[in-house]
Formats: sequence, C-alpha cells, structure tokens
Amino acid sequence: MTPDSPLQAPKDQPFDIVVLSTAALPWRTGPSIFSVWHAGGFAKLGHKTALGLPWLDRKSQIKLWGKELFKTRQEQVDWVRKEAEHMNVPALPEIFFFRGVFSKSTYSIFITEDPFKAGPQAKYYVVQEPEHFGWLPVVSPRKDLKADKILGIVMTNYGFYIRRPGRPDRALFAKMVEWRNKQLMRKHTDIIAPLSPAVDLDDLNHPVVRQQVTGVLDSFKTVSPVSEANKGVYFMGRLVWEKALDVVIDTARDLDLAIDIFGEGPHQIEMQERAHRTNAPVHFKGPAYSPWETLADYRVFFNPSLSEVLCSTTAEALVAGRHVVIPDCPANTPFYDLPNVHVYRTVQEIPAAMNKALSTLPLSPSMARERFDWANVCSSIVDLLQSPDAAPISQKAPL
Repeated sequence: MTPDSPLQAPKDQPFDIVVLSTAALPWRTGPSIFSVWHAGGFAKLGHKTALGLPWLDRKSQIKLWGKELFKTRQEQVDWVRKEAEHMNVPALPEIFFFRGVFSKSTYSIFITEDPFKAGPQAKYYVVQEPEHFGWLPVVSPRKDLKADKILGIVMTNYGFYIRRPGRPDRALFAKMVEWRNKQLMRKHTDIIAPLSPAVDLDDLNHPVVRQQVTGVLDSFKTVSPVSEANKGVYFMGRLVWEKALDVVIDTARDLDLAIDIFGEGPHQIEMQERAHRTNAPVHFKGPAYSPWETLADYRVFFNPSLSEVLCSTTAEALVAGRHVVIPDCPANTPFYDLPNVHVYRTVQEIPAAMNKALSTLPLSPSMARERFDWANVCSSIVDLLQSPDAAPISQKAPL
C-alpha cells in the first residue's frame, strides 16, 4: 500500500472488482470520468469495489494543472468524491493511488508504480486503457495475477494522433505504436472492449467484445427539451486542431452561422486568430464546468472530429435531446441508428445536414437514454466479467 493511501481495507481480503484508471479528476478525460462511474456503479450494484487512480507529485501537478492542487492523497480523494456527487455519480467506494508522472510532450500520465501491488487483490479488474498502463515495464502482466478476469477498455486512437493530418512521415511510427499497443493489450488483459470500431484491432489475436461499456451522466437527461425558439449551434471539446476545429470555423464562415465553442486547449489562440482572420461568427465560451447546464439554448451539436474512438460529447447531446451533425467515420457508427443524428460524408454535405437539423425539432431521446444509461452499462459489464466465455490469459498461447 502506498504511503498516505486512503484505502483502509486489508489487501489480503479480495475485492469483487477493482477499477484502474490512467487519469484522475480534476483532469477531465475519458478515463478519469468513466472510471468514477464504473466504480460507483459497480458499488451501487452491491459489489465490493475499489477505484485505483494515479497520484501525481507536486512537479507533475504543476505541469498538468498549472499549480499544486493536492498536497496529500486524502485531499484528492475528498475532492474526487465531492466532484462525483456533483456529477450525480453513485457514492464512490474505496479509493487508492499508485504513482504516475505527467509528460507535457505526450500530454499523458506515465504509470510508474504497479497498480496491482499498490491496491487490493480482486476477483475482477476493469482497466481503462490497458495499453497505456503498460507503457513503462512496472505493471504486473496478466499471467502473474490471480484474478478470474481482467477487462481492458480501449478508448484512444493513438495512431490517428501520431499520424496527424499532413504528417505522412509519421506513418511508420504510428504503425509501430499500434503494434506495441496490441502486445500490451494481450499482456495485461483477458478480453478487450473497444469503445467503437475506430480502434484498429486487426491481428490482435485476443478476445474482443463489442458492447456498450460507457454511458452518459444522468444530469443530461434533465436538460429542457428543444423549443421552436432554440436555434443555437455549439461545439464542445478540447481545443486542438485534431478535433477538426478548422471545419467548425470554416462552416460558421461559409454558412454565416453563429457557432459557440466550449472548451480549452493548447491551440485556442491559433483558432481565435483564424476565426478573426476569416470573419467567422464563432464565439469561444471557455470550458463548461457543468455542461448539462449549458445546453438549454441549443438545438444542434456540431462535431466534425475524426480523432475520437467514441465521442462522449456526441452521446451527451443525444441524451440531452439535441440534434447532432457528425461525419461518417468508424467512431460514429454507434450513433447511426439513433434519432436526431445527421451524418455527412464530405464537407460539401455539411450545409444540408445542418439545415435539416436546424429546421426540425428533435425526436424523443429515449433510445439514446436507454443505450447510454450508466446503470445499464455497469450491469452489462458485470455480466461480461462473470461470463465464462473468455478464458483467462494463462489458458491461452503466450505472447
């Protein structure tokens, strides 16, 4: 157990489920948000659960947040519990930490302490980004653990970010990273659950299940329905060019359509300069701390990004009963059968999709709400963990 760890239960008393994350709130990433809901959801279902999070020292906190937010692990635990309550997440179970360091060059946390040794033993593990956990050789391989099953949730398209549009010289490096990530998925899990087909799992040679493993906060269900007066269009996400903000800005200019942009990121100044230079009617609103409180005036969420594995802000918009205008790409396929989804194949098709979304009231969001209901998601993950279908890695061929 790490020093100053808030976890009180003895390590020799196995838990039912341990959830491990590569990021922790207040850093708002997929793993940090999904992990608290998985942990709270499993605990609410009656399973003895623990949540493992990376602990950043003062130097790493300053790199990530600009200042030291937490002097002790207990301070961060108290903050995370309060934030989870604000997001209407079920009461969080035991929390423990393992050491990590933040890298500004990769904008990622590298795990520097074995989370399986830092925390309690468990019958099942749910690991957010198992390939990310294995970047440094400090994490125990699956074959050395006594767990019945380890599920890895894959949620980042590393190949896309490495290649980056206009950088063909990175193609070989991206291919090497994807090959290595598949090795790490096999090494650390029994079964992989990708958020969407956007992650290339060809030649993984490892059990893969395709089912809903993430949800949307219940707070988005409380957003008031769209009325005839609501005509607003918005984008919400991290402000990096990989999220296709150039398409947002150009669409606003070409259609003379006001678009509000929520978020922050390293490319924000460049984006503001482009918008000013092209006279695009976009407005940078900053981050939305409680995004469900922001959506009441909007009818359409415009998200042209191709970099996602599954865009949570698109799912949130659908649960909130908004139209979404999105490109045809593998990451968006889980949305295609839902009402209020308007898909375009080329940028030339954006005006028609946008006009249709702006000229009609959304249909009932009940189908999206059922699909992205966190309680349903957690229950189905437990069923998967308890299913005998995927054999433990010790029964498979070695790497």
